[in-house]
Amino acid sequence: MTCRFSSVWLSVVVAVSLLFGAHPARAQDQAGPPGEPASPVRQLTMAAAIEAALSHNPQLAIEAENIVAAEAKATADSKLRLPLLGLKANVMVWDRPIVADLGPDFGKITIRDRVTGTVDVSVAQPLSGALVIGKLVARDHAATQASRATRDGLRVDIAYQTAEAYLSALQAQTLGQVAQVTLQQLDGDLQHAKVLQKAGTLQLVDVLRLEAERARVEQQGLQADTSALGARRRLALLLGLPDGTELALVDIDTTPPELPWTEDEAVARARRDRADARVAEANSHAAELGVEVIRASYYPTVSLLGVYSHTITATFGSAADSAYLGVSLDWNLWDWGKRAAEVEGAQAVSRQARLSAVALADQIAVDARARWQAARIAQATLEVTARGLAAAVEAQRLQAARFAQGAATTIEVLDAETALANAQSQAAIARYQYLVAWMALSRAVGSLPA
Repeated sequence: MTCRFSSVWLSVVVAVSLLFGAHPARAQDQAGPPGEPASPVRQLTMAAAIEAALSHNPQLAIEAENIVAAEAKATADSKLRLPLLGLKANVMVWDRPIVADLGPDFGKITIRDRVTGTVDVSVAQPLSGALVIGKLVARDHAATQASRATRDGLRVDIAYQTAEAYLSALQAQTLGQVAQVTLQQLDGDLQHAKVLQKAGTLQLVDVLRLEAERARVEQQGLQADTSALGARRRLALLLGLPDGTELALVDIDTTPPELPWTEDEAVARARRDRADARVAEANSHAAELGVEVIRASYYPTVSLLGVYSHTITATFGSAADSAYLGVSLDWNLWDWGKRAAEVEGAQAVSRQARLSAVALADQIAVDARARWQAARIAQATLEVTARGLAAAVEAQRLQAARFAQGAATTIEVLDAETALANAQSQAAIARYQYLVAWMALSRAVGSLPA
């Protein structure tokens, strides 16, 4: 396993950017097509692009609030274990007081004043719900873990999409540079062909053939520059930058890294670390706990009560202050099958969550294998394109030498130049596509962005 990889996508891409020894792209490569109005240029590395995408994405902000809500619910449910302190007060104003005349020996006594009231302070400690409260809190924690995993998966996707867009822009830019190099070579061939024409070695048709080829390659260069500009603008849009922002992308070293895992290692890692696998596992656990929480409604609720009562105006035969301790029991003995139906529904949800987790594990395995195979093929393509480029370079060198001596025709030179340009383009595309496949594999196993 290579040190190029990390379990967090952002860390990986930052490390890759630094490892690759980034250097600024040429300013002329960042310019738009002729006649396009100049825009403020903003230099950007791949690491900075990913950081910007993660910092300003609204979906990540939404998921962050979901995590806060889930954590708050877990905290709230955990407080159900603690005693409840309550205060109840009432004041009543009657139409008249109640006074009893007990004769000359005792006189009049007030049985009830016109204004009466009480203040009650109560403490209730749940006794029977401790176990179910623990399961309720555990379910809340599982829901929180699912929210966190969802957020992590979203970060992975955003980071991968940003890196892919960045590499696509660099690829289009590189193809434009290949066209410029080809134009320079054709300019040299055309200049030499005109000299040979004056000497009578070549005909006018040979010069025209070179000029036509130069016009074709120049057109390809313009198309490549336009494609590169469009790719940079799409990247700016993905980052939420203002319309018209021009990006000067910092190049990366496209030296291909090795694949860090075997196919089976990639599958095992994906099943363990993928965000969607962790979401499914957390949801399945939460569903199982949900069955226990609902089943607890069959049991009685037992609480220890303590009440202190103070009477604002004591009435005849009553004390101003009183207190008591007691035990409260609340038991729903019959509800016509309502709780049984709720338990059955919760069990169905739990089975559904388990089945979904199993199906997802199989899907993750298939995806990881497909990504590994794609990366392996892209890696093999690098060797093929490298051989083709080496052969094209040597063929062009030989034809150029023959052409300089007047021994090669313009058709042979053009064939060699075209083959070299195509080989250079294919080699550049293969390198960038391998990097994309390399990151896609890491994303598929849960180590890269995304």
